[in-house]
Amino acid sequence: MDCPSCGAPNVDGLTSCDELFSKLIGREFSNPLLFRAHRLTVDAYCLQHPEKYMISTKSATAHLTGICWSIEIGESLHLPPTLKRFVDGPRTFTRIAVPPELHRGSINITHLNELSDPDEYLIKAREWANSAWTAWSHAWEQTRAWVKEAQNAA
Repeated sequence: MDCPSCGAPNVDGLTSCDELFSKLIGREFSNPLLFRAHRLTVDAYCLQHPEKYMISTKSATAHLTGICWSIEIGESLHLPPTLKRFVDGPRTFTRIAVPPELHRGSINITHLNELSDPDEYLIKAREWANSAWTAWSHAWEQTRAWVKEAQNAA
């Protein structure tokens, strides 16, 4: 059975897809060279599984602005402090429409399965992140506006 959210093949549904994600995060935390991709993998996974990881507008804003920052400004290991202050501040965020299931990027978590070479892992993580970000293209204008607002407030 494929994941009903991201379409990852043969993962035995959403619960098993989440287990793959937990293993992937564990691998990143145990290897500093793989951890370079951590922000990308977390945001990509969350954008493809928003029903679980982007329930609040605050978490949705954090993942959208995080992936936008990583792809368009510069990769970071964690949510950049500028964005963290912005998202954690006393703001109300607009709810962004979620792309339909199975239309959240053509690349999913299985793209990183069994990769151990850190350089290849980072390349594949970037490909996955770009795929997920592209699926949310309807949110780019709003997300970029939030990033700009966060930068101006810094």
